[in-house]
Amino acid sequence: MGQTVADQAAIACALERYRLANGQFPENLEALVPRFISQLPHDVITGGPYKYRLMKDGAIRTLFRGWNEKDDGGVPGKTLFDEKEGDWVWQYPPQN
Repeated sequence: MGQTVADQAAIACALERYRLANGQFPENLEALVPRFISQLPHDVITGGPYKYRLMKDGAIRTLFRGWNEKDDGGVPGKTLFDEKEGDWVWQYPPQN
C-alpha cells in the first residue's frame, strides 16, 4: 500500500506539472516521460502499467489494481485500500 501511495503521488505531481506547462492534462501517461517524470512506475500488484483516464469533464483518474489482482473498471472497494474488492483509485478533482 505504501508503494502505491508513493506512486500515486509521483504520477499526480507529474500530471500537475504537465498541466501547468501545457494548459491541460495529457491524453496518456506516456506523455509525461521523460520531461515530467523520468519513468513511469508499475502497478505493484500486477507488475503492469497503471491505467489512466482523462474524463470528458476534465477530471483525471488513475487506476491501481487492488488486492484481488483484477481490473474492477475503476470501481473502488468499500475502503481506501480494500483487502477484498475494488481498484485503488486516485482521482482529481476528488469525488465527493
